[in-house]
Amino acid sequence: MTEHVPRVAVVLVNYRGWADTIECLASVLAQRHRCMQAFVVDNASGNGSVERIAAWCDRPQPAPHWRKLPQVLRWTLAEQGVIAHCEVDPVATPTAAASAAVTIVRSPNNGGFAAGCNQGVMVAGVENFDYFWFLNSDTVVTADALTALLARAGREPDIGITGSTICYYDRPEIVQALGGATFDARAVSARHLGQGSRYDTAKIDAAQIEASLDYVAGASMLVASRFIREVGPMREDYFLFFEEVDWAMRNQARFRLAYAPESVVFHKAGATTAEASEFSTRFYYRNRVRFASRYLHERLGVVRRELAWELLRHLLRGRWLHAKIVAAVLVDFGRLSRDVSEEKPAVRLGV
Repeated sequence: MTEHVPRVAVVLVNYRGWADTIECLASVLAQRHRCMQAFVVDNASGNGSVERIAAWCDRPQPAPHWRKLPQVLRWTLAEQGVIAHCEVDPVATPTAAASAAVTIVRSPNNGGFAAGCNQGVMVAGVENFDYFWFLNSDTVVTADALTALLARAGREPDIGITGSTICYYDRPEIVQALGGATFDARAVSARHLGQGSRYDTAKIDAAQIEASLDYVAGASMLVASRFIREVGPMREDYFLFFEEVDWAMRNQARFRLAYAPESVVFHKAGATTAEASEFSTRFYYRNRVRFASRYLHERLGVVRRELAWELLRHLLRGRWLHAKIVAAVLVDFGRLSRDVSEEKPAVRLGV
């Protein structure tokens, strides 16, 4: 009997960041695990992103500004050749070509990160793949990143989401997150595990990380198709931020969260949202209220007080734009908390 080779769909969401997406794609396509297809969902960028990504697939060349990173390989025309690709309109033609290494999905609108990921799953077909690897488009991955994820995910049948070691692109020896984060229900806030430490596999206690892992960081999530079928897709109304912790909460301990230390992903840490920092900051604060309303209604008073302190700190530091954003969320606090009150799941984080 031949051993089953896991089939993986890699999903990238692009919004006006075609240069980062191409660099990410170049490292994804050079993975040593070959049984995969990539799906690039363009969230109505309107800046020629689709055309530029397709043109690169026709003639894949490295860009001079790409950093040399440890254990990273890139697909090039000289070594691997032209990349078979197709473009899909998810409304008119909602399925991908099975022979395409890269499927570019033209989303008709920008519904946010979760909506883009969900559209990628829809086009790929959840029944066609064993796993979906969701990657931020401003990442670059090591050649064995996917192999390491699959090795950990396949070790136990109840593993639903597996995370990577995420390091900074411009400081590759420094950790942004080991797998993901721990979530403090009392303060309704998260802390990335290992953030700021030096990456050293010999010093990482993977079992301890997994014991502390409340959710896997969205920069790199290998998600079992069974998890998506049973738990459902990511919730789209967050648009940006809190999708990963919400997904982990809806899991209700049906599936385990895991961590693969040797799956290394280099993250540009914010490049996907840098163009619209005011926009993304607003979503971070609003979604904190939204998440608490769904899962920690009794902590809404704490969230309101924390926001008031945030407002004061921004004012004292002269950060007027951030102060304006927090003030707007405080004014809108009642409506934000009521919007989701009727759909709150019964599950609670321990406090």
